[in-house]
Amino acid sequence: MLSPDKPSRMAYYHARQDLHALPARRTAALLVGSIFTLMLCMEYVQNQAHWQSILLPRVAGICWAFGALMLMHGRNARRWGNVFHVGGGLLYPATVVWFGYELDRIGIGIGYLSMTQGFAIVDLMLVATTSRFSLLCVASLCNWLIAIASLQLFNLPTFAVATVAENATISLLLCLAIGRIMCKQARRHDNNLHLLKKSRQRTEQAMRQLASSHREMQHMADRDLLTGLYNRRAGIRHISQMLEQAAGPGDKALLEIDLDRFKPINDQHGHKAGDMVLQITAERLLTTLQVQDVCCRFGGDEFIVALCRDSSQAIRRTIDELDYALSRPIALPSGAIVSVSASIGYCPVTAHSQLEALIEQADNAMYLKKRERSCDGQRPFAERRQQRT
Repeated sequence: MLSPDKPSRMAYYHARQDLHALPARRTAALLVGSIFTLMLCMEYVQNQAHWQSILLPRVAGICWAFGALMLMHGRNARRWGNVFHVGGGLLYPATVVWFGYELDRIGIGIGYLSMTQGFAIVDLMLVATTSRFSLLCVASLCNWLIAIASLQLFNLPTFAVATVAENATISLLLCLAIGRIMCKQARRHDNNLHLLKKSRQRTEQAMRQLASSHREMQHMADRDLLTGLYNRRAGIRHISQMLEQAAGPGDKALLEIDLDRFKPINDQHGHKAGDMVLQITAERLLTTLQVQDVCCRFGGDEFIVALCRDSSQAIRRTIDELDYALSRPIALPSGAIVSVSASIGYCPVTAHSQLEALIEQADNAMYLKKRERSCDGQRPFAERRQQRT
């Protein structure tokens, strides 16, 4: 079944095959140029009398081969590689025929077997450097036509003409058959690579979606749905990780915060008002605390906070800031103004502290603070603000 992006895939396939064929084409150009140069030198040594007569076709072949080699190392190397491939079926056999014609003209002559071998070598070079079946057809057909047309230039017997034509035709058919198989296998391999690439992309996308879903689920599992703070389980886990680093620099403390006068707000204004008070309390906690601190909703109107500061005085200042921030009035949507206060239990953290013992000590300190405030008559917010200033 063909995919909807077949035109772009075919263009990519052709470009990739042309690039893969470049090393073979460069090697073929280097070998052809080297062979022409070597034969030119040998002919100069062995046949100096007629050397100038065959100089021009040899020089033309050398210039064509090495010129194509240089062009195939330039910016448009892939395009010049295709030109060299087609030119291999046109210029190379034309140069061979031209050379044979010059030999025949000066009386040395050329055998039909050497001609057949020359055209067969061209076909082998075309198969070795093929990248597209259409280009191979054009180049092979040019080679075959030149091979048949060249018979008119030489005085060969009928048997030699038939042999050259038969061998050229067989070579053409073999070249096209082999090239067809090679290109078909390469295209099948490219289709398999394309399917594997698509499958890998779908797998990576599914893995990214799965990882994103896992992070979202982990976030939802660790958060309290109402306040957005850590829930009890996640808070205990993060505080335990902080306790493992208790021996590090700075002072650490565990706070247990319980809201006073929260139940009357729930009873008088409803649960929506109570939920709003808890949300505003959570926002004030996050605003007052620092990034390295851990804050969780422990249950109901109770919160657990793990502080990390430079000194115990800084911890005391943070507790005072929390006490002041949580005691500020809250405006409800109904227009009513309510206020809660916070009883904060404080317990310092040491290197060998256990979480259960710390929570118990902070809980006892919190209830002691709550009894002190109950005896103090719960001074109003205005008086507490005046005392703070």
